Amino acid sequence: MEGKKLTVKMLGGFSACYGEEVLTFGRHRESKFCQLFQLLMTRPGQEFGKMDVAESLYGREEVENLNASLNNTIFRLRRYLEDSPLPTGRYLVLGGGRISLVGEIETESDVWNLEELFREFEQEREGQRKVELCKKACDLYQGEFLPQLSNEQWVIERSRHYQKLYFGMLRYLLSSLKEEGDYRSIEKVAAQAVSLYPYEGWEIWQIDSLIALGRQKEAQKLYQKTASYVQEIGGFLSKKQQAQFRRIGGRMQQPEGTGEDIGRCLMENGAGQGAYACTLPGFSDCFRMLKRIVKRGGVQFCLLLCTILDNNGHPASSREYCRKQGEKLRATFQTHLRQGDIYTKYSEGQYLLLCVGVERENIPDIGMRIDMDYRKRCGGRSGINCRLLDDGEIW
Repeated sequence: MEGKKLTVKMLGGFSACYGEEVLTFGRHRESKFCQLFQLLMTRPGQEFGKMDVAESLYGREEVENLNASLNNTIFRLRRYLEDSPLPTGRYLVLGGGRISLVGEIETESDVWNLEELFREFEQEREGQRKVELCKKACDLYQGEFLPQLSNEQWVIERSRHYQKLYFGMLRYLLSSLKEEGDYRSIEKVAAQAVSLYPYEGWEIWQIDSLIALGRQKEAQKLYQKTASYVQEIGGFLSKKQQAQFRRIGGRMQQPEGTGEDIGRCLMENGAGQGAYACTLPGFSDCFRMLKRIVKRGGVQFCLLLCTILDNNGHPASSREYCRKQGEKLRATFQTHLRQGDIYTKYSEGQYLLLCVGVERENIPDIGMRIDMDYRKRCGGRSGINCRLLDDGEIW
């Protein structure tokens, strides 16, 4: 029918419609023939190497005959398309070791549109036109590529590719909008990026725009939420991101208040047991201040690097293992250290500990206590390596 087209969306989810009619794929939405359709629709009408397609779909599986497996999948997809809402026609074309999905109907794919926008963006020289292309791309990008198939290797690879295109155009758009002073648009674009990729740095753009727009309370709330996450999980660890986050924090302002208002703002809510957890930038401020105080005499401290070890006694490399063991290490800090001590997460398997007012001869005991309690929480397995980085005189 004139005016009807096949529209396929794969960013943030999967849907395929011919006009108002939906190609549901039913219970076969994660089947190989549905994946073949999705793969071919990343470049609708374009040819793919048949063996490249077979490797993408079956390369990591124990399949005796890739060609036979793909032929069977092609047969099943053809049969599905014959029974689908699409007009009768020959859609899957094979020849010369190539395969494509074509037809007399108009076809549109969101990921292919994203690719075309990026190509035009790279070739364009006029600034305003580049901005318009970036806006279209950011509106188009609704999330990860086929998230329901995130364990498939071919999906992982393409998802990274599309994310790279999105991030590149997003950075250009945000930078251009800032040059124009269009903070309302920055806040909108950055908020969308934060919703798709939380705690990857886009919060900095959103907080900065909220401050510029005079929306201090919203900026403060987002800053605190982000800082709490960084404190718990770790993040913004590059020097550039630390500097950006510190700069944003320096711009945070409260409305004029009384002494009581200021006290409530500064005081810790519900101070608990053990060492105080803070963000890496906050920890850095505490350490630098202590270094200044030490020069005046009368205060001693030690800076320890606590590294999570695996069951073989080596620094742990598994992100998931470090995350789980980090919870146990933080519990040790909160129950076996003093309230005047401070800790922060430096990387997935590394924590920094600042013990104030400790005698030098007692420093080895701190590491032993931490390791013993941590081992108890781990059932005697694993361990912690505590290394002295500074005792006030080393750096």
